[in-house]
Amino acid sequence: MTNERLDKLETKSVYQEDFLERLSSELRTQQKEIIALKEELKLLKDSLQADHIEEGNQKPPHY
Repeated sequence: MTNERLDKLETKSVYQEDFLERLSSELRTQQKEIIALKEELKLLKDSLQADHIEEGNQKPPHY
């Protein structure tokens, strides 16, 4: 293998390692965002259900 070819392979390897690290970092960030959004969605659902139950227990205005 020539030095030039070896240099190209090393360069590609370094580039791929960097790319994988950035991709992994972005994946971790997105996973944290997904978890936060799921928690927020659950809170909104719970709040909506609580409001619906409270409305169901109230008598209509004409009573």
